[in-house]
Amino acid sequence: MKLKLITLAVAATLAAPAAFANITPESVAGVQKIVLSGATAPDGFVESSVKEMLDPASIKTYRDNAPDTLAFQHRAWYGLAKAGIPGVPAGTPILFVKRSKGGSVQGVDPVARASRIESLDFSACIVGGAAAKDGGKVYDYFCPTKGLDPESPDFANPALNNGVVSDFGVSDVSPAMFKAPFNVEFGAGELTASEAVKLTVKPVNTVIMGIVATNDVPLSTVITRADYGNMLMGNIQDWTQIYDKDYDGVNDFDGNPVSGNTNVVACRRVNGSGTQASYNWFFNNFPCESAFNGAKAPTTMLADNASGITGGSGTELDPFVIDPTQGYTVVNNSTSGDVRNCLKNAQNHLDHKIKGEDGNWYVTKFGNSAEPFKAIAVLSADGYGKESGWAYRNLYGAGTFAPLDQTASAGATGVAPSKANLLDGSWELAVELTMQYRNASVTNVQGDSIAALTGVKKAFADELIKRSGDPAKIDLNSKKQVYAALPDYYSPYDSAVNAAHTALGSHQGNMCKPMLRKY
Repeated sequence: MKLKLITLAVAATLAAPAAFANITPESVAGVQKIVLSGATAPDGFVESSVKEMLDPASIKTYRDNAPDTLAFQHRAWYGLAKAGIPGVPAGTPILFVKRSKGGSVQGVDPVARASRIESLDFSACIVGGAAAKDGGKVYDYFCPTKGLDPESPDFANPALNNGVVSDFGVSDVSPAMFKAPFNVEFGAGELTASEAVKLTVKPVNTVIMGIVATNDVPLSTVITRADYGNMLMGNIQDWTQIYDKDYDGVNDFDGNPVSGNTNVVACRRVNGSGTQASYNWFFNNFPCESAFNGAKAPTTMLADNASGITGGSGTELDPFVIDPTQGYTVVNNSTSGDVRNCLKNAQNHLDHKIKGEDGNWYVTKFGNSAEPFKAIAVLSADGYGKESGWAYRNLYGAGTFAPLDQTASAGATGVAPSKANLLDGSWELAVELTMQYRNASVTNVQGDSIAALTGVKKAFADELIKRSGDPAKIDLNSKKQVYAALPDYYSPYDSAVNAAHTALGSHQGNMCKPMLRKY
C-alpha cells in the first residue's frame, strides 16, 4: 500500500501543470527565463509590471538568502503569461529575474558584453517566509546566489564562474553616461564604441534627483546650484562661505551667530553609480564636456579629505580612520542606504563605517565632535520617507521640501524638487531612466556566444519597458510624486492621468542632449 501511495504521488507530481512552479522553476518545460540587471530605482515598476503580466494564481516569488540580515539584491517571479501580451503566447511559463546588486552600471556593461554575473541559484532554494529587511514581505522561496562579478580574479574563467547572462538592463541614466574615469566602477573600463553600438536603448521615465542637507544647515540658508556644485567640487570647504559671506560671525540670512561645525561634508556615491553619474553630469559637466576640457573631477574620499587617513589598517575590525573635525570631508558610499546613513551619522555625530569600493574598510569619525556636522548629498527623491537627520532642499532659495506630501517648509523660497516642477522642466536635476538590450550576438570573456535578444524574451521585455513608462503605471505607483512619463511616447493631453504624470520635455534618452520641449 505504501509503495502504491508513493507511486501515485510521483505520478501526480509529474502531471502537475506548469503553474505549480516547484522549487526549481528552471526545470519547467518550455520556461522562458528572462534576466534584468541594474538600477534599484525602478524595482517597484518592474515588480508590478511583471505581476500584472502573469496569471496571479500561478505566481511564485523568490529572493536571495539571509532575509533577516540583508536587504534584497536579487528577486524573481515565476508564473504563466496572461493573454494579450504581443509576441508572448498565453500560458507561456515565465521566470523573470531582477538583479539589483551593483546598481545602474550592472544594467549596462554586463549586458553589452554578455558577461556571466552573479544571480540566483534556483537549484538550491529553500521554502521561504517573511523577509525582515524587506518590509516583512513574504516570499515562497529563499535562494542562494551563484556566479562571479567582474571584480573577482576568477571572473573570466568559465570553469569557475557559473553565473548567468543578463538579457537586458536598466540604468538611472543612459549608457552613454558611464564613461571613464569618473562614471565607471573601481578597476573597470568604459564600453568601447563597438560594444556600445550593440545596445538598443529605450527611455523609460524620468525621476527627481534631490539635493539634500543635514538638519544642522539652517533652513534660512539660501543655496544655489553654484553653492552646491562648489561644495561638492571642493572649491567651497566651509559653510561660512555660504551663510556668512562677509565673515563677521553672523548668519547673513537670519542674523544669528555662526556656530558649531562649519566644515563641509560631502556624502557621495562611488563611481559607477547612476546617482553619482547624475551628480557628475549636473554639477561637473561630465561626461558631456569631457572632450572640451570643460569637465571637473569630483572630489573623492582618498584624495580630498583634509585629514587624510589618520589611522587604521583597512580591515573590518581596524578600518582606516578619517577625521571630519580637521576640515573638508568626502565619504564615498557604495549604496544610497550608505549615503542616508552618512547624513544621519553626520547630523547625530556618530561614527560612519563603510566598506570602500577598493575592498578596504573606512570609518569617518563624526563622533570626534560633540556637535552635528553640516553634510550634503545627492539622492533620488524616491527615497522620501527615509529622511532622518536630513531633508531635501530647495535650489536658489531657502527651506526644505517633502516629496511625500509635496509640501515645503514655512517660508521656503526658490525652486522645489516637486512633481509640478519635474513636469514643466523647472527642476533640472532629473535623470531619465533607460532600459537596454543587445541587438547583435556577442562572445563574452568566458567564451560563450550569446545571441541578440529575440523571440518571446524580447517581446516580454518590450512590453515590460512600455508598461514601466506608462503614466497609468506611475499613477498607481507608491512613489508617483517623484516620477514622470516621457513625452517621447505619451501625450499629456490624452487623459487626466497623462496630464498629471507626463513631462512636457525630455533629453530623449541622452542626458548630454538639451532638454527638448515637445508640448
